[in-house]
Amino acid sequence: MEQDPKLLSFNQRFFLTHRKPDSRGNHRFQIVIRRVEQPFSSQMDEEFNWLLQCLGFFEPIDKGKTAALVFKELVKGADAAEGKLLTSTEISERVGMSRGAVINHLNNLLRSGLILRQGSKFRARSKSMFRTIKELQDEIDLVFKRMEETAKQLDEEMGLFSRE
Repeated sequence: MEQDPKLLSFNQRFFLTHRKPDSRGNHRFQIVIRRVEQPFSSQMDEEFNWLLQCLGFFEPIDKGKTAALVFKELVKGADAAEGKLLTSTEISERVGMSRGAVINHLNNLLRSGLILRQGSKFRARSKSMFRTIKELQDEIDLVFKRMEETAKQLDEEMGLFSRE
């Protein structure tokens, strides 16, 4: 039985695992899209946190929103003209967290495709939040386009028709 879209909870998650080579030859990252009610406030930190929450961050265990602090440092570094790369030690010093906690957040950010690793240094995927979201959307659209093409071929092979 199909659910009415209006009845879906605001915390419903949509997972998309996408294969794309990274600097070490790994071919996976997972994008999590969560529908979350946007805050009424237009304060930068709240809006930034809302974007990250929509991207699957801020599990109940992250009460201090420390993932946002780590990601924000990398975005600020990417915003610089030279596109600065940061080590986990540099990030931990900037955000006042242990290196182990920072590495945990970096691994989650890497899995989500929001940051990239170059050797022992990290950088944001893009030089702006808008471009980051747009790149993720383009990749999701590509996956869905491939799925649509495959579904159409399957429908044709099974003698089914699509109502478009």
